[in-house]
Amino acid sequence: MLKLYIRIMDLLRNERGQDIVEYALITAVVSIAIIVAVMLIIGPAFTTWANSIEACIEAPSTCVAL
Repeated sequence: MLKLYIRIMDLLRNERGQDIVEYALITAVVSIAIIVAVMLIIGPAFTTWANSIEACIEAPSTCVAL
């Protein structure tokens, strides 16, 4: 019975999985930061591009050929 108690206590004190959890949390935070940055930086540029394409479809004579 004492051996079982010691083994359970060793498992509870074991910190092997702690590193994996820390790396997962860091990865999640960095991923969210990248997604927000891309949405804030590229989002308006994409909207401008899409509006230009829409204008060219509606009135082709106003578009400049690249």
